[in-house]
Amino acid sequence: MARPSRSRLAIPLLVAAGTAVFSTGCITRTLREDVYTDAYTRVFLRGQKRGGNLVDRGFEHPAEISAVRVANALSRVDLRIEVKKGADRVPAIPTKTIYAIAEGVSKGLSNADSSQEIVVLSIIREKRWGIFDRKYLTSFLAYVNDELLYLHFSRSDWEVPKRRADRLPEPHVGEHVMKFRVLPARGMAVVDEQSVAVAWRDPIFKQPSRVRTLPGGNVVRRTILMETPEEEEAGPAELPANLSSQTLRRLADLEDERRDGAISEGEFELRRREILRADPASR
Repeated sequence: MARPSRSRLAIPLLVAAGTAVFSTGCITRTLREDVYTDAYTRVFLRGQKRGGNLVDRGFEHPAEISAVRVANALSRVDLRIEVKKGADRVPAIPTKTIYAIAEGVSKGLSNADSSQEIVVLSIIREKRWGIFDRKYLTSFLAYVNDELLYLHFSRSDWEVPKRRADRLPEPHVGEHVMKFRVLPARGMAVVDEQSVAVAWRDPIFKQPSRVRTLPGGNVVRRTILMETPEEEEAGPAELPANLSSQTLRRLADLEDERRDGAISEGEFELRRREILRADPASR
């Protein structure tokens, strides 16, 4: 039986080598870039690289949002744990860490590009028998799209198992690890049970409404007794003059939806702003 020539043997080897190179080039790698770290909080940018190229996700980054405005927005998001009637309402972000997290998110947004989302991991340590041996993780994602700040919450005061203490789980969009739903305030709209879109340019986020800093430097949170007290106290702002009849009709239809309970206050505010922005008279 004749032996195959060296040239014939080389062909499949070259094909195999080419296939390996092609496969390697298609591998997707996750890239992380730290932007903020303190005793409690780590904030980093996360993106992906495929075939040597960054995967552009279309985020509107870099985005300049002040840390104070981010903190005021974060302080207005509550969670309903266990998603059942009568369940506890708690702040989405622990009060003692809110300003540090906001600083990290603000810095992350200003340093990110269109391929990177902002990842937040925040740890609170508690004592048991006089020793700090319990860790609780709050984590979420943030990014800007369509002039809205999106916040996807993954964990809130989640007790970290000791086996995972050195490698904290990262949040991902659509991941629902805990049973809770977000309770947004004015200037926000629900994206899904655990995500909100924040109209961060809204003047309501200029001033703190739910947190304040005491003379000693401690941050405290005002107790919220109602679901959305600000919405009931504040009526819609005055409309610009000379709006088109079409815009007025759309606003009237939107108001009907709100009164019928078809949309939340947060969604009403966002859609109202979009309608006004599309009319030349409001510019």
